[in-house]
Amino acid sequence: MPNLFPPELRWLFPKVKPQLLSHAASFLCLTLASLLALVTPFSIRWLIDSILPARDAHLLGIAIGLIFVSYQGRAMLSGLGGYFTFRATQATAFALRTTLLHHLDSLSADYLDRTSVGELLYPFERPIDEISYFGSDLLPSILRAAITTGVTLSAMAILSPLLTLIVFPLVPAFVAIRQHYRSRIASQADRVQMARSRFSSFLEEHLSALLQIQLLRQTEAQEGRAQELLNSAVSSQDTLYKTSAYFSALSNLTIVSGIAGILACGSSMVFHGRLTIGTLIAFYSLLVQLFDPLSTAMEMYARAQRTFSSIRQIQCVLEISPGVMEHRHARALASDSAWDIAFQDVSFRYRQRSEVIRIPKLEIRAGERIAIVGPNGAGKSTLGKLLARLYDVQSGAILIGGRDIRAVTLASLRLSVCYLGAQPVLFHRSIAENLRIGGSESSGDDLERVLRVVALTKYLDGCPASLEECIQPGASNLSNGERQRVAIARALLHRPRILILDETTSSLDPGSEETILRAIDRALPDSTLLVVSHRLPSISWMGRILLMRQGQIVADGNHSVLKGANGFYAEFLASAALG
Repeated sequence: MPNLFPPELRWLFPKVKPQLLSHAASFLCLTLASLLALVTPFSIRWLIDSILPARDAHLLGIAIGLIFVSYQGRAMLSGLGGYFTFRATQATAFALRTTLLHHLDSLSADYLDRTSVGELLYPFERPIDEISYFGSDLLPSILRAAITTGVTLSAMAILSPLLTLIVFPLVPAFVAIRQHYRSRIASQADRVQMARSRFSSFLEEHLSALLQIQLLRQTEAQEGRAQELLNSAVSSQDTLYKTSAYFSALSNLTIVSGIAGILACGSSMVFHGRLTIGTLIAFYSLLVQLFDPLSTAMEMYARAQRTFSSIRQIQCVLEISPGVMEHRHARALASDSAWDIAFQDVSFRYRQRSEVIRIPKLEIRAGERIAIVGPNGAGKSTLGKLLARLYDVQSGAILIGGRDIRAVTLASLRLSVCYLGAQPVLFHRSIAENLRIGGSESSGDDLERVLRVVALTKYLDGCPASLEECIQPGASNLSNGERQRVAIARALLHRPRILILDETTSSLDPGSEETILRAIDRALPDSTLLVVSHRLPSISWMGRILLMRQGQIVADGNHSVLKGANGFYAEFLASAALG
């Protein structure tokens, strides 16, 4: 695209290129409609100057027919052109939404953890709707205005070159006004988008936590915050509207001045016999036809700036790079090798946080059962997330089977290393569908097997509840413990080589927690199991315990050895018992 076009349009062009045929058909329809618009003023000129003085009824019928065809043909061609454009822009919006979704799916935990759902959701709605409007309504209006202006000026030059010369100075005047207000309207349009995005993000968070807000007696405070955000949005829209109004008033001044000048000069020419009345009326109708699209240029320009702002917002999202990138030479993990795990000089710190996790050396043999314990903020969850490569280490390396996990394909890693947090996600689908996510080939017997492991027997055959029971939004029809059990059962269906449970059994009572962990131990005899927990009694049976403090492993051994030989472990054990 040539550089004379705004960068937003140059970015958008490759996205609309697959639909160029439809846009070309629309453009042809709009061009023919603009040409048909010239039939009316020339027919009126013919009617006034020739047909009416001659009282020719036959020619009168032809003139009226031409005017009818002009109006009706314009309406039909405009409608057909609009349909072609609508189809094309819907396809473009579909492609943009799928591209945006695919890109967000590739982003890593470092971005997703600090971005609210409302902020993630917003670009799918208003910005793409604005771009769709640009293609389906605004762009045809701009094209129609451009074509109409060119064709109308040509017709006016044919009717009266002198009167046409009076019109030309209005074009640079209008362009000067446009340039003066361009940057102001663009920046104000960006502020409107930002204000709407902030309110959308707040509303998403508010509605998702509405019950908790009521219990905390924070409804009034939240409503006050909502009013602040809405006031900001209204204020930014008000500023944009006032700026647009000034632009409209000044541009309208040029239009009215032109009309007054044309009527004065044209009437003088009629008085002196240098112009016919029909020509003056035809010229005036062309002048109105010329200024009609120009009079709406302010709204089109303001909407175009909002569209460009939406494009810039989507560009910003698409320019975000994943924090965890797949190496171009990455390979899948070898299934026939021993999957020993090794941490080598690992160092990691979350963005804008001072806590650092440092693990100079840690080796885990394939098939080991390891519990990771320690106080809050010790780095337990971070260790599990680094192993699952939700984040990348900032120095050092993590190896599985002797290979740096950064050299392993993400698909292979996700298939074999399963990380489950304390708040697992279940979808608004049936129990069976939730269990089969990522493993659709699982049979009914497979589902029954994993449900018995996690003691969810109420969903087995012969019980009142069935596997076809639908999980409600937010899993509101399940207890926290049941949510965790379903998520664990889903993970067991995949038979991961490494299973990381990060407080995934925290909603169960200690007895049930130990029962399920021992059942997992039997169900995955060859897999490596890492369990993050605060409750030592439930995991003290595990063969190896890692005690973490301030981002470092300060003790490593089994429960019996650590209890008698490590003072901090004994202290932590006592505090856990009191808790």
